[in-house]
Amino acid sequence: MIITKLVHGRARVHKNRKIEQSLRELGIFEDLPINNNHASTYNIVNQPVDDIINTHIKFIKKMFPKIKINIPKHLPSLYWIPKMHKNPTKQRYISASSNCTTKPISEILTKTFKLIENTHRNICRLFHKENGINPMWIIKNSTAVHEKIASFNRLKNCKSIRTYDFSTLYTSIPLKKLKTQLSWVITKAFTASKKKYISVYSSSAKWINSPKDTTIHMDKKMVTKLTYWLLDNTFVIFGDRCFRQEIGIPMGTDCAPFIANLFLYAYEFQWINKQIKNKNFKLLHKFKGCCRYIDDILLINNDEEMNVAKAKIYPPELDLIPDNSDGLSTPFLDLSIIIKNSIIFTKIFDKRDQFNFNIVNFPVLSGNIPINSSYGVAIGEWVRYARGCTFYNDFKSRSLILIKKLKNNLYILKKLKKFWFKFCKSHHFLILKYGSKILNHYKDWL
Repeated sequence: MIITKLVHGRARVHKNRKIEQSLRELGIFEDLPINNNHASTYNIVNQPVDDIINTHIKFIKKMFPKIKINIPKHLPSLYWIPKMHKNPTKQRYISASSNCTTKPISEILTKTFKLIENTHRNICRLFHKENGINPMWIIKNSTAVHEKIASFNRLKNCKSIRTYDFSTLYTSIPLKKLKTQLSWVITKAFTASKKKYISVYSSSAKWINSPKDTTIHMDKKMVTKLTYWLLDNTFVIFGDRCFRQEIGIPMGTDCAPFIANLFLYAYEFQWINKQIKNKNFKLLHKFKGCCRYIDDILLINNDEEMNVAKAKIYPPELDLIPDNSDGLSTPFLDLSIIIKNSIIFTKIFDKRDQFNFNIVNFPVLSGNIPINSSYGVAIGEWVRYARGCTFYNDFKSRSLILIKKLKNNLYILKKLKKFWFKFCKSHHFLILKYGSKILNHYKDWL
């Protein structure tokens, strides 16, 4: 009985804290301190929820009268998840948009903006050939980081490394500036494509001049209109109240990462283009080792120039904060990056290593799940370790941690050994750098 009361008590405290943090974010009560001055991010809406839903449905049907679109009759709810690797712990607020009225438009814009981003990548490749610097800082994963590192390692002149991140990105972007920059991005992409329309299919989008009536297709004006509509119609439900997000992008909607990426890219491209016109080539040279994953920026050999340039590149509403490292080592994405003797080395970085509790992040074989697929998880992890670890000892230490966790999850070492040899055979080019000793790594599992 005492234990039950204690558990329920802790659950009640945890629930109350989640409610309190959400109230702070929404700025509902004046006697609660508000996080990050976000009082004006959300405003209470007095309009009935059903009226908002019906307005959304009418708009979507008007925009696509010949297309049958399934429109959920719900508005998103607001929740938050803790950033456990932060000290003190912070929160990430999510608009649960998987089943809401704006979902169809967000899905369409996701495919559209993916196409537009790829078009800008082509624009930037031509810009790079003409001017010697690539304004496309957006990267998709750590593979691009390895490519960037390799280009510096070939010259053996790596002096410094620094990361920056925007303290709050999604809920700090003024809608007027967001619309202006996205309009610029959309217009430039349409001009470069030399096509009139974007056709959206089940899994992709394509530039086209003569779309079919039965296919979702949009010209530049319609893409801009849908983007503006989505930004202006971000509502969230909390308890029995409805709120409208007046600033920024709803984290949780499908196209949010593309919108954030392209918004920042517009400023970056425009700033670089301005430096080219002003012939500030010495300054631009300091930004050749720059790449960005949404709100995280990595800079190699920048000599702290970003500290000065950031106020000229990005709008004042965005606070870009440098890491507190010594400039010779820093984590970025899933990598720990270290400079030694003018060469950059890497190993795996996992935020979860900093958690003060155990987590279950691999399948447990006591359940009714496919066995081979579960063992295949090990191959995926070994591939990640091999790509991320310059030295064998770092690979080995990560792999031994993996094996220990899998054993606790009822994996059999004999079967894991078979998958280990399968990994070595199919990814031999990836592990050549470690030499023949890696083939006997399975002997360290016992």
